[in-house]
Amino acid sequence: MTNVIPQTTTSLARAARTAVTVAALVVSATQLAGCFPVLAGAVGTGVVMATDRRPTGTQTIDRGLQLEIESTLSTRYSSSQARVNTSVFNRKVLLTGEAANAQIKQQIEQYVRGLPNAREVVNELEITTSPGFMTRSNDTYLTSKVKTLLVTADGVPANSIKVTTEKGVVYLMGVLTTGEGDKATDVARNASGVQKVVKVFDYVSEAERARLDQASSSQNGNTGSEAVGTPAPVQTVPGSQPNAPVTSDAPASMGSSGATTSPVAAPVTSPVALPPGRNLP
Repeated sequence: MTNVIPQTTTSLARAARTAVTVAALVVSATQLAGCFPVLAGAVGTGVVMATDRRPTGTQTIDRGLQLEIESTLSTRYSSSQARVNTSVFNRKVLLTGEAANAQIKQQIEQYVRGLPNAREVVNELEITTSPGFMTRSNDTYLTSKVKTLLVTADGVPANSIKVTTEKGVVYLMGVLTTGEGDKATDVARNASGVQKVVKVFDYVSEAERARLDQASSSQNGNTGSEAVGTPAPVQTVPGSQPNAPVTSDAPASMGSSGATTSPVAAPVTSPVALPPGRNLP
């Protein structure tokens, strides 16, 4: 007997993809990176969507850690001394932007490494002057563009990926399998305007992916794009090891190169008290 997919099932699948696409387009139009999960969830109500693989406790820590770093650095350095964009995912901190000199760059890294909730620090600060308004606006546009492509791509857990762009270089953070990371990278590097893609992923096995997805679905609730342009080169940040576990809460040991020297990981299951602002050296 031939299996026939009911028309209603096909219609629902098409409606689901349409809802996700609409959410992505709203994100692109508003260019508000922080609103992405909220908008996607609001438009996709009733539609099964990929959930954030971080437990809610880790998401809270990530947000608090980002606010802590941004607040402290903004009070310690003027715009002429440093312009730092902080991205935090799974307690891994990515620093992008510019510093006026090597001493300031080192001070910023030392401060962030000293925060109890920062398990790994990737320092991509450049010693140069800050870019102009047009460059920063283009970076915002590229971030929204890549997010839109990721959320509509098959086999890519967009809600478990964080996108940051600096001078046309796209940084991808997230908890993914190697295959998912490769797909996400291909989507980003083929987006027109992207100069390079830098992977800052935490890799997990297929078994761990399934466990995390099941846990996030029960905890947070359930909720194909066409790449355009010449593929951009891809770089993997040293220290982002494939198949690094995401089940341990043990702190990682930090090296002097800006990356961890041992496998790191992971989502914690309950919020950790965030430290108060501290002075830099």
